[in-house]
This record gives sequence, structure tokens and C-alpha cells, in this order.
Amino acid sequence: MSRITIKICGVRDAETARVAAEAGADFVGVVLVADSPRFVPPAAAAALAVAIADAGAMPVAVVRLPLDADTKAALEAFPIVQFHGFEEPEDLARFTAWERWKGLAFTPDSAARWLADGAVRRLVVDGAEAGSGDAWDVTGFAALPARDRARCLLAGGLDEANVADRIRAAQPWGVDVSSGVERARGVKDHARIRAFIAAARGA
Repeated sequence: MSRITIKICGVRDAETARVAAEAGADFVGVVLVADSPRFVPPAAAAALAVAIADAGAMPVAVVRLPLDADTKAALEAFPIVQFHGFEEPEDLARFTAWERWKGLAFTPDSAARWLADGAVRRLVVDGAEAGSGDAWDVTGFAALPARDRARCLLAGGLDEANVADRIRAAQPWGVDVSSGVERARGVKDHARIRAFIAAARGA
């Protein structure tokens, strides 16, 4: 299996972004959804995107449609936008300036539909309660063709204790973690970030 790709999501400050990047994170997610405990206001998100890039990782804006004017403006600082609502492929047609990802609750049918459509480059696949931080049965995901798993990041219930086993079981392109590297809801723990990345690399 090739080198696993790692995304640390829900980062709210430049120091945490630096820690994640220096530990080996490839992507760092910034949440621009107002009702999330990890919300970063649009006015601060652009500067955080620059800090992430300066630290050596790729910034990813996590959004949910519809977008207000301030959020749309903030997206100009991000090369990748991850849609994490109830979007349909046709809803993303106007976002041609960005690499597009989609977060979704995994079923074989939903993954196949999005991968076949071409509206997004990557899927972030989660359990039935996407974004809950709960672990889920990855058997169905592991049964997908390798070419499909190679376009997906595995999310949901990951932490430093289980990520290596989950990678071996599912063999995704990458992993995406948020609550699994926190010491409190919405508050990242730098030691857990380092431990998670080390464990994922060790898989």
C-alpha cells in the first residue's frame, strides 16, 4: 500500500496548524459552518489558510451550502473546498475554481454515485451519523474496487489507538480526523495530533 494521506480537520489556530504540518499532516481542514464547535469566522479563515500553507500543509475549507457572501470571499484563500451538507453533484457545478471534495455518510451506492459523476475529486467517507466522531463498520468500504478507495479519505471514530487497524482493514487513500485528536469538544490536543499521525504512518 502507498503512503497514507492524513488530514487533520477542525483546526482553529495557526499554532495547531503548525504542529499538525510539522508532524506530517498533508491537509488541514478549516470549518466555515457556523453551528460547528470548530467554526472559524470567515474574517479569520483566510489568514489561517495562509498559515497552514506556510507551515507546509494544504488548507481545506469545510463548508455547507448555501454560502453567505463573507464565506464565499474567504474561499479565495483555499485551493480545496470540502462540502459537508446535503449537496447534490449539480450543486457544485459553479465551484470550478477549486478542487472539490464531498463528505458523506457512506453507503456503497452513495459513494459510487459521487465517484461516477465527476463532480468531486475526493470523498470523505463517514458512518451513518457523519461528523459524529463515532466508529463504523468499514467492511462495505473495504469491498470497493481499489481505484475507488484510492479517491477516498476514511473518517469517523478514528484516534491514535485505532487508526492503524482501520487503515489496514479499509485501505483508503487517506484518513481524516477531528474529534479523535481533541482534549475537549472543538479543542485540539497537540500531543494527540502527533500520536495520531505517527500511528497512521506506522500502519
